[in-house]
Amino acid sequence: MIITHTRNAQGHTRVYLGGKASVECWIEPAANGIAWSFHMDTAPTAYPLPVEEMRGWAKRVLFQLAAEVGTEPETLKAVPFERIAALHTTNPADYGRAPAPRRQAYAHAFFTMPPETKQPAETSSNFSGGRFRR
Repeated sequence: MIITHTRNAQGHTRVYLGGKASVECWIEPAANGIAWSFHMDTAPTAYPLPVEEMRGWAKRVLFQLAAEVGTEPETLKAVPFERIAALHTTNPADYGRAPAPRRQAYAHAFFTMPPETKQPAETSSNFSGGRFRR
């Protein structure tokens, strides 16, 4: 399973579970930084799936995550967010995941970033896409 730790420009983190597919699944840390919540949505390039198919997809992803973490599905919710984030796939391109957001979406996009990486104090014009501003 590809596990991708991401952070957006506002400093919010997500951990995406699995590669690019019809459904995107991710977890977000709770305010206490230990607990987490599971989220999923239809991928922007896919057609919406029926509710039952979405539930089945969620179950498969969570069962795979439990196996990656080495716990039973019933106790997965007790695994801290940071432990899951530490499973970050170091080179997602090895498995075909190379997200390329639209230039206009950089302010809201989540970028692949290992969990230990600190946010730079100031962004350079090259990173922030200054040459693409409207």
